[in-house]
Amino acid sequence: MSGTKVDLDTLRAAIKEYEAIYLELDKAHDTGGALTAVQPAGLDMPSKVYNNWAVTAGAAHQKSNEQLRNTLKTRIENLKATLTQYEETEQGNKDNLKPRD
Repeated sequence: MSGTKVDLDTLRAAIKEYEAIYLELDKAHDTGGALTAVQPAGLDMPSKVYNNWAVTAGAAHQKSNEQLRNTLKTRIENLKATLTQYEETEQGNKDNLKPRD
């Protein structure tokens, strides 16, 4: 058995921070949808080229944001599961140490 100690308050704080970051990324994803819907200023070639570049860049940013959100969501879920496991173990240990009548 290892001597690893988990500070549950630090774990809870980390989860809150990750959730706040996730919400910011979610907002950015919602507003970033406009980046993928850029329309050309005109029918001339430079406008079409700029439009293609803008839409491609916007789509790349949206994809990157989505990948990061998915990774972060998985991390949050894993940390919450770890926290729950430690809390249940800690409560079980306390219950086992209570004097029996």
